[in-house]
Amino acid sequence: MAGARLGMSIVREMQPQQPLPRIDLANTPTPLQAFPRLREVWGGPHVWVKRDDLTGFGLSGNKVRKLEFHLAAAREAGADTVITCGAVQSNHCRATALACARLGFDVRLVLRTADGKPPPKAVANLFIGSLAGATIRYIAVDEWVDRDAIMAEEAEKLESAGQKVWVIPQGASDRLGMWGMSLGFRELIGQIPQVIGQDVAEIWHPGSSGGTTSGFGWGSDRAAFETPIVALCISEPAESLIARVTRIWSSGVEAFGGDMPQTPLEYIDRYLTGGYAQVTDELVEVQAEATRLTGLLFDPTYTGKAIYGLRMEIAKGRFGPDDHVIFWHTGGGFGALVG
Repeated sequence: MAGARLGMSIVREMQPQQPLPRIDLANTPTPLQAFPRLREVWGGPHVWVKRDDLTGFGLSGNKVRKLEFHLAAAREAGADTVITCGAVQSNHCRATALACARLGFDVRLVLRTADGKPPPKAVANLFIGSLAGATIRYIAVDEWVDRDAIMAEEAEKLESAGQKVWVIPQGASDRLGMWGMSLGFRELIGQIPQVIGQDVAEIWHPGSSGGTTSGFGWGSDRAAFETPIVALCISEPAESLIARVTRIWSSGVEAFGGDMPQTPLEYIDRYLTGGYAQVTDELVEVQAEATRLTGLLFDPTYTGKAIYGLRMEIAKGRFGPDDHVIFWHTGGGFGALVG
């Protein structure tokens, strides 16, 4: 497989014309660590993990990289209230609630449940979001398609009452979120020659709302970095994720300049196991085995499904014994607590 050319300089970085405002929330750089017991048991490549589960801030994972730019923009716009949306166990919504608590924003969450009603008991991410002071509106699955309009409606109500509102889209997956993740990817590019010291076969991550995937693709392209990036689709077919990433890139080009990225991205959707937050017994067992072999927490919705996909591809012989593969751990450990 093609690998990165180590030590390559950043030759095509496209900066915004004016530096984007940023609030320092994350503990970065996060470490890049080897987990040899995965190779001992699973065979295949050397597996390295980019530990974005260690960004700090309430185990917010990679979500906080996006929020550094969104909440800075909210502050600069004079907002006092933040609205965002997600599934009832959304890592992004929990991270947003905690960050807003720290910065003094009022936070409103629009959360999706099967019937639009609150669960019988608040656990894991939902409990923490409530603990952080979030006001929650629940919507049903069939209302989810109108989530942006629903958030706009909430914003209009609050602004008519004198509040100044900043709306963050699902997953903070827009050009601001993309920019945060592109800087994270540049961080990884600098670590590979220092920590691994040789080419990497692939870089894996869970892909859903598109912010992380678009950021990786943007950062890779602007750095002329050649290692293939794999997005393991965790909720919908690849076409949906590709469309989201393309929209975000288009918005980034409009704002920051340059051409559309030409990153070697592969989208894998053969391990959806039924869709968002849907799992199988086999997936749960692989996730549990990965924890026993690494001591890391994986949640079944995102990182658990991605490590399952990686395990299946290793079993199929995708990698050679001399390959090095990076798994980007996006966090979400509280999701492992959902029964």
